Amino acid sequence: MLSLTAAGGAIALAAAVLAAGPRDASGTAPTAGGSSKIGVNVAPVNYWQNEPTFANQAMSVGWLDNWKQIPSDRVRPDGMPKSVEPGHTLNAILIPPASVYTGGKTATRCTWKGTGSLSAGGELASAPFPGDHKLDFSWKAGKPPRVWLELKSSSAADPVRDLDCRLRTDAPDAVFTTQLIDYLKPFGVLRFLDWSSANGNPAAVTWATRGQPRGVSVGGSDGIALEYQIGLTNAVGASPWFTVPLNADADYQQRMAQMVHDQVPAGRPVYVELSNEVWNYQFGQAHQSQKEGVAANLSENAFQAAQYRYAQRIIDLMAVWSKVYADRPRDLVRVVATQAGNPWVGEILMDWNGGKLRGSVDAIAIAPYFSIDLATGGTGAGPQVERLATAAHSIIAKEATAYAALAKRTGKRLIAYEGGQHLVDPERIDLVKAINRDPRMAAIYADYLKEWGAVSGGDLFALYAATGPITRYGAWGLREYAGQSLEETPKLRGVIEARGGR
Repeated sequence: MLSLTAAGGAIALAAAVLAAGPRDASGTAPTAGGSSKIGVNVAPVNYWQNEPTFANQAMSVGWLDNWKQIPSDRVRPDGMPKSVEPGHTLNAILIPPASVYTGGKTATRCTWKGTGSLSAGGELASAPFPGDHKLDFSWKAGKPPRVWLELKSSSAADPVRDLDCRLRTDAPDAVFTTQLIDYLKPFGVLRFLDWSSANGNPAAVTWATRGQPRGVSVGGSDGIALEYQIGLTNAVGASPWFTVPLNADADYQQRMAQMVHDQVPAGRPVYVELSNEVWNYQFGQAHQSQKEGVAANLSENAFQAAQYRYAQRIIDLMAVWSKVYADRPRDLVRVVATQAGNPWVGEILMDWNGGKLRGSVDAIAIAPYFSIDLATGGTGAGPQVERLATAAHSIIAKEATAYAALAKRTGKRLIAYEGGQHLVDPERIDLVKAINRDPRMAAIYADYLKEWGAVSGGDLFALYAATGPITRYGAWGLREYAGQSLEETPKLRGVIEARGGR
């Protein structure tokens, strides 16, 4: 493995401590790579997320003509343009490597096949150096720069293809970045919500239109290719948590289950969930479920009809997975996710039709986020952090405890599909930053997770999320950028402390 920068090394050292993790009553280490009781939602794959996922910096690029996305009919299945019109230049913004953030070496080499002209622009440390089907350049270190490829020509008969841009120090066959694999090793479960199309709720998801690992293309109607989702969990040694799109057809469900069964090693649990937050009307899947439930006369109450329809769909999906996993049923964890702030939602799901759903699920999952209204309590981070700590205690004491009772009554595990602080205030971004960077957040997260363990029986908590910048849309990342030092990531320190890593 490649050596890490000093900042990345600090995280890797703490990760190694946490990866040793707890042992079960028999003294046997968990089968997952890290702690089997702590998981994380992986970051999306894009250039603004501050999380380089693939060693190839050109993976998942979108091609722009005059800085506008070109139509899909101009792109081949491998993600490359079919051709370039005379007088035009197509641009593709690359994903910065982790060394850009930490001040390490950023020398990148792009290689390709085909006939065409390729260069690079943007915030480079020096002018790009072209060669025969190769291009060398270095990124400016520090604040994430924008660097893009410039495709000035590409022959229709022999188009530019097999594009690969990676650090000169990276192995030529590396799929994922070393820093990402090292960072994720403490987490025993990786939830792939943001690699799926669950929240986009496409009208149709088929095996023919799914994402496949072809060239720089990573996605399809179901999100990022399953091969990459499985590949990352295998590289980390973790268990995967899949969010299956609501409209995946029966053939897709069968083929997905079989692929996961065949490629995830036996003895490693696999978590399966249908869609995401079907109770949440911010998402199309909630509206669809309600429309279908009302049409089927499942209840006179529209919201209740939506949940009953969701239960029906879960039963159908889990029947497919259960059949595929009939040879090793203990490896399959069938999840029903519900609304943390309203235990009644979980109750109507689990009690519907005489408890019919209970035989199709193994775990009830909630997202016990904690938050405060930043419009009150002053403009300073100090008192706001204290208020946030109180909110974290309250969420576990109320919402998690209520669901623990439901889980006990129905004989199911209680797990968390997401969670952590939930501060979103576009008018007070500086305050959101100050709170999330406050050293006391470490103790808040540590206490929060320990209290969750006491209520849930020490069961799984999949935090949201691994990495992400603080913006007007929230502060979701345990760290803000790849390779960030532990001293600058109090939320991550709290997670490590909660799992006995300090």
